[in-house]
Amino acid sequence: MLQLQQQLSIDTYAEEVLNKAQVIILRLLGGRAYWPYGLDVLKQTVAQTGATLFVLPGDDRPDPDLLSHSTAPLTAVHRLWQYLTEGGQENWINALLFLSDEYFGQTFNPPPPRPVPKIGIYPGTGSYNKPCKQTSAPPPAPNAALLFYRAHYLAGNTQPIDTLCEMLSARGMRPLPVFVSSLRDPEVQAELLTLLQPQSEEPVQVVLNTTSFSLARLEDNAPDVDLWTQLDVPVLQVILSGGTREQWQVQSRGLSPRDVAMNVALPEVDGRIISRAVSFKTVQTRHDGLETDVVGYEAVGDRLQFVADLAAAWVRLRQTPPAERRVALILANYPTRNGRLANGVGLDTPASTVEILKALKQAGYTLGDIPATGDDLIRRLTAGPTNDPEAQHRPHCPIPLRWAITKPISKPCRRQCSNNWAIAGETAGVLIPRTAFPFPAFSLAIFLSVSSPVVAMTLIPA
Repeated sequence: MLQLQQQLSIDTYAEEVLNKAQVIILRLLGGRAYWPYGLDVLKQTVAQTGATLFVLPGDDRPDPDLLSHSTAPLTAVHRLWQYLTEGGQENWINALLFLSDEYFGQTFNPPPPRPVPKIGIYPGTGSYNKPCKQTSAPPPAPNAALLFYRAHYLAGNTQPIDTLCEMLSARGMRPLPVFVSSLRDPEVQAELLTLLQPQSEEPVQVVLNTTSFSLARLEDNAPDVDLWTQLDVPVLQVILSGGTREQWQVQSRGLSPRDVAMNVALPEVDGRIISRAVSFKTVQTRHDGLETDVVGYEAVGDRLQFVADLAAAWVRLRQTPPAERRVALILANYPTRNGRLANGVGLDTPASTVEILKALKQAGYTLGDIPATGDDLIRRLTAGPTNDPEAQHRPHCPIPLRWAITKPISKPCRRQCSNNWAIAGETAGVLIPRTAFPFPAFSLAIFLSVSSPVVAMTLIPA
């Protein structure tokens, strides 16, 4: 349909392809108004050739106006629509068998459309769903839920899901892949809570979510994220990109604006932990008979490994007593002036930071002398090294670090980094500090408060 938007292309397709067809099926999202000229051409074509025309809604909502343009009997139209709406390989095959019986003289007698639930446990195809033989009874593996769209399950577009489940299993977790129609559906939410928090088994320890958008509705005064609140586990946002890997590699921004909006910005409203893109669309094969490319998701191994490691780390952190957890709090510092440290437009970030520290201490985290006020916090941070190039002193903070850069950086950039941060021992793309790295930071027992010029940062728990 994307290739048939101009009148000339529609006329050409009708003349070269549709004129030879005996049965034509048109599914439209958005009603007749989405493709009015194309529908008119189809009706003219079947009037001339005698072919049978099915005009169906592209979703599960009835559209009497669309259905009325069909030349097939209403009972046949309705049955075909049910096959395609329920979806899945079995229903699609039976839809073709049904058409063969009705219009090509066959006698397959396929069963009626098989309903596919809005939510269900994906049986999977890998070894992760097969019980392992154990010589002794080990401690139960933590459950890791993996959520993905029902549409991917119906289309068999599950290679990234299978691969990620294998990797989670290899890291000592028990994956629970679940397909859903929409996380905003109250019925789906209720069933999901039952699956992920069974009364007779251990609940999940982490959720890896590949669905897009957010649960919270931005027009509401208070975002409704009751599903995540009830689960009370880390929720990682895993990105199945709608673009190709080549587009992602050549674009300076990486993901497209659409991907960023659907899979990063909106999920962040829910408080999900953004991981990274793990798969991209690719042409898997060319079907000459249908004159179309078969497109599916192709997983990227190292990016899936990162997500699996991240999930395992969050499970370990969740199982670690709060008093033993190592936490770093990152505060923005851009532009890099002391006066902009912990800056936030319309926000009192230093005061909020102090309240967060108090809440952590109350929750059992090991903290020492917490700053009394936001001003006290800033005084402590600026008493040591800061990012301000005009600061009077830049002493080293006793935190040995190694900064590994994945891609080589230019000599001027390396020279500037060395001058600013007193780094020596440069190699191609790797900067190694002499003995310490100057950081504007102070420690509260095992809690570390750090100000950074980086606006956003992902922390991997130890």
